[in-house]
Amino acid sequence: MNKLSKVFSLALSSLLALSLLAGCKNGDGEPTAARICFDNLGAGFLSEADTKVIVEGAESVSAVDADGNAVSDPDTVATYDEATGTVTAVSEGVLTLTLKGGDKFRVEVVPAYPTDPGNQYDGTALDYSQGGDLLGGCHDPSLIEVEEDGAPAYYIVSTGWAYGNEIRRSTDLLTWEYLGKTTEKDSIIPQKVEDWIGGTNDTGFVQWWAPDIVAAAGGGYWLYTCCVSNANVDLEGTQYSKACIILMESDTMEPGSFRYKGVLMQSCIPAGTLGLIDVNSIDPQIVYDSDGKMYMAYGSFGTGNWMLELDPKTGLRKDKMYKDDVFYSWQEVRAFRDDAVMYYNNYKSGEEISTEYYGHMISQGAMEAHVIARHDNVTVSDENGVIEEGKTYYYSMHSYNALAVAYQMWGGRSESAAGRYHGIGGSEVFNENAGASSNQGNMYMGSFTWEDKAADSKETNVVMTGHNDLFTTSSGLNVAAYITRTYDYHVVNALGEEDPVFMSQVHQYYLNSFGDLCINPNRYAGEIDRSVSKEELLHFTDGGRFKLVALYNSSNSYGKAVHSTEVVLTEDGKITQNGTQVGSWLMYGDGYIKIAFNSTNVLSGHSPVELVYYGVVRPAWLYEQGRSGFTVTAMSRSGIERNFALFMNSISTIGD
Repeated sequence: MNKLSKVFSLALSSLLALSLLAGCKNGDGEPTAARICFDNLGAGFLSEADTKVIVEGAESVSAVDADGNAVSDPDTVATYDEATGTVTAVSEGVLTLTLKGGDKFRVEVVPAYPTDPGNQYDGTALDYSQGGDLLGGCHDPSLIEVEEDGAPAYYIVSTGWAYGNEIRRSTDLLTWEYLGKTTEKDSIIPQKVEDWIGGTNDTGFVQWWAPDIVAAAGGGYWLYTCCVSNANVDLEGTQYSKACIILMESDTMEPGSFRYKGVLMQSCIPAGTLGLIDVNSIDPQIVYDSDGKMYMAYGSFGTGNWMLELDPKTGLRKDKMYKDDVFYSWQEVRAFRDDAVMYYNNYKSGEEISTEYYGHMISQGAMEAHVIARHDNVTVSDENGVIEEGKTYYYSMHSYNALAVAYQMWGGRSESAAGRYHGIGGSEVFNENAGASSNQGNMYMGSFTWEDKAADSKETNVVMTGHNDLFTTSSGLNVAAYITRTYDYHVVNALGEEDPVFMSQVHQYYLNSFGDLCINPNRYAGEIDRSVSKEELLHFTDGGRFKLVALYNSSNSYGKAVHSTEVVLTEDGKITQNGTQVGSWLMYGDGYIKIAFNSTNVLSGHSPVELVYYGVVRPAWLYEQGRSGFTVTAMSRSGIERNFALFMNSISTIGD
């Protein structure tokens, strides 16, 4: 399956119907996969929406078990009622239905209560190394799904530094195999690319940074990547950092198979300026709008993020600025920059800013790694009922602040791919610096620590998260893959200082009842996105006890990470801390939750909170406890300039 430009719908009903399913679609626009679950605890809390799906017109059925082995009786995995087209979950595995005309429909059956995924960190260097299987050393991930032998495989393409971008492969999004690079040391790179960068690929002077991988028109893959000079280049006595965004293509995801197709953007930034007033040609990200138009968002700090329209047939610029693929001179590129910076300050006052070369500006401030995901058919509701239906939203996410200093994931939402993007309170996404009072938007993720981990837990603290991808699988699973770091294992730099090592992680994300994006604070462990009732939540929670983390506008680096505090959710809707009521909670709809606090400083020993949050309750593998349980992820709705994520992990009794 292709990436379908990160575009999928979310739909819930009492019984999921084929026409409403979220996920990859075939040429006729119909979904091709779904996920349902079975009650592996026999607890009796599941609804039909969790355990059944309707797939009409199947002519034959086959199945494999949890280990991928074919089973002689598909009914041991899921039953299929030919009269109604209803598939009902029985045990873990995959049911494949062959439809009239030969199309396949895949139903993944997973436990309602996640079991040990077997991908725990062990606290050694292997966790954080390229040779490990937990995305160690993976920086700036971009995800794509590929169908291989009738089953999904997932690839992450990421920064590779010298010679090419790195490629990793997984069949479950849990463990990953490092395969190699998109190009190799001896790969043929066009002379014009090396001439622009100022050095050769085989010496490592051409560096391959943050890419985006998408399906190519007509088959194969398009890799949008940025080539960056490994050192400053002298141009008429002035030192410059040079970069360009180029398109590579391949028929396969095999290492070394990608070949140059064309250039989309160049930049040439004076050394020592940090690009403070410039346009940086790095961090490309692709999105398609609901009309099938193709866009590339790009940019890093400086004047902010920009967007170009592309030709979906070629993957290159629609405006033909690079006729015959001829690179511009560095003087011409600087002239393009001068044209842009004449007007960029007017953006924040509401003026639309665009230039022939750069396209149009979509955000401004100290941010990079812009990613946009589209969700269709979004229903907006609150605890009183439906407000709007059938909405299409584009969700932006940016990395605020300096890499490895105070990286944080912020963003907003728009009804147009071109923006503008606004936070929940209506303010436009903007960043000045870490913790600044002028910062605006939704803070989705930042540094935090779960206190009182299990004695044998090696789960790392969440440190300086950023440069993420947002991706939806063919079965409708929404995931965010992002960089995080750890000081639990470190390397010593040339100055004798301890530097944190980095890895990427994959987390589920959801939309709350208002259609706001909420990220699961726990790594993905194969769990299903299903509704949870108040009764089920409290039944498996020790006395209503939860660990709570509320993010806020701070430098939020490793030294200022938010540490969890314990609260209790009582059956009569109170939130208490140390026996004192600090707020209230209410569950409604399909596992939605509203959390309200008495005041912003009501939690003892914890950072400030917002007054009102809306979120979801979902099953999760709680790595910090080493057991199955439930997580709450929510976004505040009481702020105007800024709103923040809140996370809660149940202190689970599952397995006691």
